[in-house]
Amino acid sequence: MGMFKKDEAAVEPTASYVSSSDVGGSISVIGKTLFLNGEITSDEEVLIEGKIEGKIIINHRIIIGKNGIVNADIDAKEVIIKGVVTGNIKCSHKIEIVPDGKLTGNIVSKKVVLAEGAIFKGNIEMKSEEEEIIRVSEEVVEAEVVEEEEEKQDIEKETEETVEEKPKKKKK
Repeated sequence: MGMFKKDEAAVEPTASYVSSSDVGGSISVIGKTLFLNGEITSDEEVLIEGKIEGKIIINHRIIIGKNGIVNADIDAKEVIIKGVVTGNIKCSHKIEIVPDGKLTGNIVSKKVVLAEGAIFKGNIEMKSEEEEIIRVSEEVVEAEVVEEEEEKQDIEKETEETVEEKPKKKKK
């Protein structure tokens, strides 16, 4: 005689997309009854089954489980949505919205997968690796230009201060 009745439904694992070998067994789980408000950052995979508000920065994969409700902007390597997300998502690799997953917000990612039955409202901007490299290069050049301008302004200010400090000669 088995431990379960035949008519009892098998429990589906919450994180069917999670492979512990992908992350060396490190997975942070935010449970169903947990509510967090603020900024979340992590260098390991994260599974959200609770409610999050704020900002999420994950240097790995983030999975919003079936019970997960996220009202936050997300920046991650990979995002898988099974629950509900309201916010903009930026992925360096891929975003996937599975059947019954819901996203209201804009996507910026190299790869986008919208499964049949997924709900999405927003815009998608797909960037190639080359475009990302160009964007990063442009940001570096822009930062260098701003730094040079600030240095030039500092030198001009110091020069003006030096000129003002010189005593004036009296006329006889």
